[in-house]
Amino acid sequence: MITGAAGNLGAKLRKHLEGRYSLRLLDISPGSDDQIVQADLSTWQESWVRLFEGVDVVVHLAADPTAHQTWPNVIGPNIDAVVHLYQAAIKSGVRRVIYASSNHAMGGYQNVAEPKGITTDIAPLPGTHYVVDGESRDSTPYGSAKVFGERLGKCYAEIYDLSVIAVRIGWVRPGENRAEELPPQRGPWFRNMWLSNRDFCQLMERCIEAGPAVGFAIINGMSNNSGMRWDIEHTRKLVGYQPQDDVTKA
Repeated sequence: MITGAAGNLGAKLRKHLEGRYSLRLLDISPGSDDQIVQADLSTWQESWVRLFEGVDVVVHLAADPTAHQTWPNVIGPNIDAVVHLYQAAIKSGVRRVIYASSNHAMGGYQNVAEPKGITTDIAPLPGTHYVVDGESRDSTPYGSAKVFGERLGKCYAEIYDLSVIAVRIGWVRPGENRAEELPPQRGPWFRNMWLSNRDFCQLMERCIEAGPAVGFAIINGMSNNSGMRWDIEHTRKLVGYQPQDDVTKA
C-alpha cells in the first residue's frame, strides 16, 4: 500500500513499483485517477481501514508536505493520520510500515557545527529556519510532527512487534528533480540533502524488501552527495541502499 499515492513522492514510487508489486493506492485527493482510493486518514473510517486487510507493507507518504506549516495545520494530516495509520496496520496484520519522516526532524543542526556527521543516533533537533523569495520560514511544527511519527512507530514496534522503518527523506523536488536545476538560493544545506528520483525509489524498495530482523529503525535518505554532513552508511548497511547520484557531479 502507498498512502499519498497522488503526491510528488507517491506518484514517483507508484510508477517505479507498478507491474512488479500488487499495489493498493490511497490519497486524500486522488483527482481523476480511478486507481487511487480517496481516504482522509486524519479521520478514522472503517471504509478505508478495511483496505489494509491483506496488505504486507505500507509505505506511508501521506501528509501535508508544506514544511513551513503552522501547528494547527499539521495536527490532522501529519499527527492524527499517523496515529490512525499505525493502528490500522496493527488491526489488519500488516508486517511493516515505512514511515516518511523528514530531514526537518534534524533541521536545527543547520546552525550547529557539531557533530560534524548527522547520524540517526543523535538527538532530534526539529525545525529549519530558512528564506525563500524573501520570505522567512520555520519548519519547527512540521519537523516536530515527523519526530512524533518516529517515536510512535518505535512504540508500536516494541508493543506489537510491527516492523517500522522511518526514513528521514532529503530534498526531493517535483518532476524530474535534476541536481542541475536546484534553486541556488536555497544554499548548501538543502543542496547537500538532495535525493534523486531513482535513489528515492531504490531506497523505498530496499526498505520494502529488507529482512524480517529489522524491528524499528531510523535511516537517513539522501543521495551520495560528496561532502554532506548526513550519514548514510547506516542506511547502506541496514537495507542495502546503493545510491547512484551525487549533487556535486551534476
